[in-house]
Amino acid sequence: MSNQKSKKLTPEQEALIFNYWEKWKNIALSNEYINNNALEFVKNLYSIVDKTNPEIILCNSPYAAINEMLLLSSPQFQLNNNLVDDIEKIISIQLKSFWRQTSLQRGNFDNSKYLLPSFVEVGLDFYVENSFNLTNIVLGMNQSELVWQLWIKNINARCMSYLDWIYIATTFDFFISELDCYYDPELYQVVQQLLFIGGMIFPFDGICFVCTRPTKLSFDNEYLLHAEGEAAVQFADGYSIYAYHGVRLPDKYGKLHPEEWQPKWLSEENNAELRRVLIQGIGYSRIIEQLQAVELDSWQEYTLLKIDSDIDVEPIYLLKMTCPSTQRIHVLRVPPDIQSAKDAVCWVNWGIAPEEFTVQT
Repeated sequence: MSNQKSKKLTPEQEALIFNYWEKWKNIALSNEYINNNALEFVKNLYSIVDKTNPEIILCNSPYAAINEMLLLSSPQFQLNNNLVDDIEKIISIQLKSFWRQTSLQRGNFDNSKYLLPSFVEVGLDFYVENSFNLTNIVLGMNQSELVWQLWIKNINARCMSYLDWIYIATTFDFFISELDCYYDPELYQVVQQLLFIGGMIFPFDGICFVCTRPTKLSFDNEYLLHAEGEAAVQFADGYSIYAYHGVRLPDKYGKLHPEEWQPKWLSEENNAELRRVLIQGIGYSRIIEQLQAVELDSWQEYTLLKIDSDIDVEPIYLLKMTCPSTQRIHVLRVPPDIQSAKDAVCWVNWGIAPEEFTVQT
């Protein structure tokens, strides 16, 4: 370990942080199947929290693992003693040590968002806001009955997902490789193993459920789970998850391409987040065509419209723009307090009055 503490990274070191994140992201998103290394990984994982080797149950998806838990839950198998908290405490101690050894402060340099300070400091937001959080999506929309059964049986279904650990591996690798920080080699081995093996781990005292990595993962440009007309996540047993820019979709929407989504569904859907996704996928032009749009005002080639149907949390006001030369129509949503088409044009153009334009487009 270097005795010299660095309070500031060089520009080259700052740039390398993203490279380390890319490295571990690519490893995590590999399509290789789980292998017998999972047995060694579980042994090493339980060793760092001073637990004896558990019974290992291999599952082809987290959904299958949760159903196995529900079947096995009994006085013989106490599935409320989940070890994730214990494991994260040990990791947090090492993460804090990295920052102390270097005297760096997260947020004071570029790309620091890819480095974790500790689980204590990021809290639950890390899991809720992390776009790679498969567990949250599996237990999310339309799974209230599953969540209820886990609660009734006092099963703590916290999980270690290799996708969540991309940030942990990035932090370990950067501080060790670039800043020569002291570290626990056995702990780092566990971090690396989970990323290489992939999958999701539900570790309990005495029994451990190990899920294979998905056979398919599809993301948008912001690494939010996303696919159109097909599953964004698929597992070997056929369990699939449909998602649109990070929002889980029911099968009835997810199996269809957004071009096939019907505007009339907006008035039938009770979930506000799903209505927002449907609006995004359908687009305002199609919504205007098929739902009742009332014309409130017009000015030159601009028309201010309102959708009468109660399909969103607030009224939908739209500015319809027709290109004079091509007759192509473009539609933008504007605030519901807009009073005229000219006001809407002004709002769209960042407060510049339309009379100030020398050329209209």
